[in-house]
Amino acid sequence: MDLTLMGSKIKAERKRLNLTLETLSEQIGISRNYLWEIEAGRKAPALNTLFNLGVTLNVSIDYLLGASAEKKSISGNSPATERDLEIARIMKALNEYEIKELSLISNVIYDFSRYFEEK
Repeated sequence: MDLTLMGSKIKAERKRLNLTLETLSEQIGISRNYLWEIEAGRKAPALNTLFNLGVTLNVSIDYLLGASAEKKSISGNSPATERDLEIARIMKALNEYEIKELSLISNVIYDFSRYFEEK
């Protein structure tokens, strides 16, 4: 695995989406310094970090690893929009909660969406 190539691809995709090191590292749940080391080709990301990078940057892991020149997304859709990134950030946050809290959050979201439908 060519860490320098992978790091440069991650950095290029981050910049394409106008994300800072801080923003992307927060979205995928790693430190800014660790992300910087990955982008610099000094460290290999853990598998879950690589997956989160692919999802957040909306590119395939094959592309990041250099196994494919095609920049296809994990979902098969076009590159991530700001909306997609916000949804990914929300999903990551929701993974931290137990079912009881998720049920409460679900009710709030349902009430919130109903409120906007009425307007």
